[in-house]
Order: sequence, then structure tokens, then C-alpha cells
Amino acid sequence: MKSRILIADDHLVVRQGLRQILHSRPDWEVMAEAEDGVAAERLARNQLADLLILDIGLPLRRGVTVCERLRADGILLPILFFSMYPPSQYAPVARRIGAQGFLGKDASASQVLAAVDRVLRGYPCFPADGEARQAASAGAGGGSPFDPLTDRELQVLRALVAGESLVSLARRLNLSNKTLSTYRRRLLAKLGLTGNAELVALALLHGFQ
Repeated sequence: MKSRILIADDHLVVRQGLRQILHSRPDWEVMAEAEDGVAAERLARNQLADLLILDIGLPLRRGVTVCERLRADGILLPILFFSMYPPSQYAPVARRIGAQGFLGKDASASQVLAAVDRVLRGYPCFPADGEARQAASAGAGGGSPFDPLTDRELQVLRALVAGESLVSLARRLNLSNKTLSTYRRRLLAKLGLTGNAELVALALLHGFQ
């Protein structure tokens, strides 16, 4: 019986490339694809699959959120995150929320095949590089990277982690969208990050609420 695999990525060329790589194994089949997080979660809940290859930066619902929601409902479908984001920040998060592996999009075809094979056989597949280990250790103790943030920046961070949009937050705080965007840019600069996905991952890694 073939192993049944789901692919969730918002880029068609990535999905096509993964499908081509995976189909080099006659005992595997890609049974369905999704281009956003909502569709990915629906597939994971409704399809009898053996593996979900999941991007982190999905539209509509982040891959991290998809994994968390599935695990919260007791759905144990193995998940392999396949992402362009650095493993130093995301691999510890992926492990913590119940994924079985993390693989960077700079991986070769042979690395993709090896990672998928390992997860399908029931083994975890996370990067063993020192950078990822250092990030995991940082999340376990020491000072918080959020200490330099102002109260307002922390408020913006808390809202973003909770999934609230800047437009909604601006309305709630009676501030302009431009002002809230300025706070967001400042906190990203202080933390050395480039976007909301990295910000949320760092918050999850350090248990920020």
C-alpha cells in the first residue's frame, strides 16, 4: 500500500517540485495539495493521509497555527515543516508544537526524500546544526529578547501573536494605522526580524503571551 502525502504551500512551483521529487518513489503518492492554511487544515482533517508537508508562511492561516489546531483536537497526522525560514528559530518551535520534522527549502532532492522517508517510518527529522541547538537553549533560560521593547511595542506584539490584525488593533486603541505600523517596524528592528511569521515563531519559542 502506498504512503499518502499531502502538500501545503502557497507557491505552485514548490508544490510541483515536491510532487515530482516524491513521485520518484513508487511506494508514495501525493493525494492532495493546498495553497493556504485553511485548505491545509481541512485536508488534514478529512483525508486519510500518512504525512502533511507544511509550509510555515501560508496565507489565511499560518502553518504553525494549523499544526497547533490539529494537535489540540487530537489529530496526530505526522507533519513535516518545509520552509524558507531559518531552522535556528523555527525548528525548536516545530518540535514543541508537535511536528515530526523541519526541513529547509534549500534542501536537495535527496535530502527531501530522506526526510520524508524518516518521518513516514516514525522517526523525528530535525536539523542537528549548532544554530538550532543554540536557539533551543536560549528558549529554555536566560533573559528575554523582548526586554528592550516598550509597553506599546509589547502590546502590538501580544496582538500579533494572538492573530489580531493591525487594523483591528488600531481601532481598538484609537490609534492610526500608520502609528501602529511604526510600532511594528520598531519592534521588528529591535528583535532583528523581518516579518510577522518570524516574530510569532520567536514569541512561541520563548513562551511569550
